[in-house]
Amino acid sequence: MTLVDVLARLAATGSLGKLRPGARWADIAAAYGEPEDLGPVSRRRRWPRRFGVGSVELLVCRCRALRSLTLSLMLDAVMLPGPGPGQVRSFDPYVSEATLTAAMRDVGCSWTVREYDFGQRDLRTAPEDDVRVDFAFVDRDTYDGPGADEWTLAKAGFWTMDHAGCPEP
Repeated sequence: MTLVDVLARLAATGSLGKLRPGARWADIAAAYGEPEDLGPVSRRRRWPRRFGVGSVELLVCRCRALRSLTLSLMLDAVMLPGPGPGQVRSFDPYVSEATLTAAMRDVGCSWTVREYDFGQRDLRTAPEDDVRVDFAFVDRDTYDGPGADEWTLAKAGFWTMDHAGCPEP
């Protein structure tokens, strides 16, 4: 499976393997091993907390449910968890917008586009009512660098909405 295949599946389902919205922390740790604790989001509260595994950052709520996932593609290699505990898969980080949208079409996924004046374009899917998957593309390697011929994926991930009443674990 290529990185583009993984990302197209993320767009269509909102999942990156066992990493899916609402996944229980215990299930994530059982599938991939204990991710690195990157600390709390706020200095005032212990939860939610950020965790990392490879190139993936996870945001876990105090109820120990996965609320969001961010995958950075601005690295030399993209490292994804799996297939087993403590294992990672390495991918070339370059993904063009044309390549990803073709793969998304192949899996029957539709999306909306949002363009910004500062050289970024986002694609968004909504595989479930309360889940959004975003892909952020840039048109240059550095902020003040020259524009490129095609849009390149810089970041991808999902986030969940409507988690107001978080129960204690």
